[in-house]
Amino acid sequence: MTLQTDNDRVIASIRTNIVFEKMIASVVTAAALSGLAHFVIALGMRIAAGALSLGGFGNALYASLSFVMLFFLGGFATSLAIGIPMFRMMERAKLRAAWPYCLAALAASFIVLAASGMTPSVEAPANALFLIPGLAAAVLFTRKMRPFWLAAARADETSPAIVRLN
Repeated sequence: MTLQTDNDRVIASIRTNIVFEKMIASVVTAAALSGLAHFVIALGMRIAAGALSLGGFGNALYASLSFVMLFFLGGFATSLAIGIPMFRMMERAKLRAAWPYCLAALAASFIVLAASGMTPSVEAPANALFLIPGLAAAVLFTRKMRPFWLAAARADETSPAIVRLN
């Protein structure tokens, strides 16, 4: 192995670590925001029904925290199983766009909902709202990656010529 291939491996490893960090930060942010929305909606429904109590407040809090934990675990697993291999494949193809990540997030969210028995359907159209946090995490990830993608595109455009003088 040459020094160049070792350097390329190290650089690829660093890029993968940065991408994983950005994915997990996006999942945590989307989980927190969606958990807050879940709590506010549940609390608002109890207030609108005139049934707000300490037990109802605790139930809404517990349900939203459970949703946050499940979303984080699903997002973490999806980042490892789909996100990182997808990034590596797209980086080799020099495809730096948001739509593949958004499409993968929607598909993964749908699969998780199907596994939990809550797929969006004609009978339960409100379950489509559960697809939004995954999509939001993908959008946040692509926004965080945009500066890195622009820098990589610039580096690809202007590869410096190495001049050796003997």
